[in-house]
Amino acid sequence: MQSKAQELLPTPSWAKEAPEQKAKRLKWWTHDRLGMFIHWGLYAVPARHEWVQFREKITPQDYRKYFDQFNPDLYDPVEWAKEAKAAGMKYVVLTTKHHEGFCMWNTKYTDYKVTNTPYGKDILKSFVDAFREQGIRIGLYYSLIDWHHPDFIYDNQHPATPVKPEERAAANQARDMKKYQEYMKKQVTELLTQYGRVDELFFDFSYQGKGHNEWDSEGLLKLVRKLQPDIIVNDRLDLNNTDWGWDYKTPEQFMPKEWVKVNGAKVPWETCQTFSGSWGITEMNIPGRVLYNL
Repeated sequence: MQSKAQELLPTPSWAKEAPEQKAKRLKWWTHDRLGMFIHWGLYAVPARHEWVQFREKITPQDYRKYFDQFNPDLYDPVEWAKEAKAAGMKYVVLTTKHHEGFCMWNTKYTDYKVTNTPYGKDILKSFVDAFREQGIRIGLYYSLIDWHHPDFIYDNQHPATPVKPEERAAANQARDMKKYQEYMKKQVTELLTQYGRVDELFFDFSYQGKGHNEWDSEGLLKLVRKLQPDIIVNDRLDLNNTDWGWDYKTPEQFMPKEWVKVNGAKVPWETCQTFSGSWGITEMNIPGRVLYNL
């Protein structure tokens, strides 16, 4: 018998799916086994870590200079796609928005986007077109965290969080996670309706104090399933006590010694590993992502 901690939450009607249906959605992924993660954002300009804004407690005003300098004039998605194809990559995942809140597409819901930088063009559009042309499946990364959004509640993982608890509490009075939830849903709707078929969606990530309640994970996943019924979604929405809130497990920066299991049963999984130890240390850092079936 499962312990209380392992008991699964009931499956909502919209998420009900036979095991055979889930296996069918995952069939391409469990077959292809090798993908590439391209981790890219404003942090490529300081080029010392994708968490540089948090680690160095850079103020929004000082971080703005990277936005004003962002101009990857040598970006050539066609060449990238050809190289990926030649290397044997079967699918690719691009960061559409990392924790800094900067968006790599022409979203309608913030000015903090690539089309307002000196580069001035929708990176995601050209990226998707080029990789699809090479027959490589498309995955999109979307950060649940957003250090730029005015309604994202301050916490210990936010670079601009006031140090004194009373100041933090006062600052958070003007912030509303419900509004941020709606912002995420609007952006995810753009990503899943304006760029054709998306094969994989990689949300990142939940932690103590920010989990399924703060994200409205069930509502967010329901939207995803409605917009792209065949998509596969990772396990970082803090819905781990369900068998419907994720499609595969994502151990990161280490190789499990055996097939990943949940409640004793083998489950689909992939390990995400970098070449350098940092996901975004340079303007184009391309870690390998491999699904090992042991």
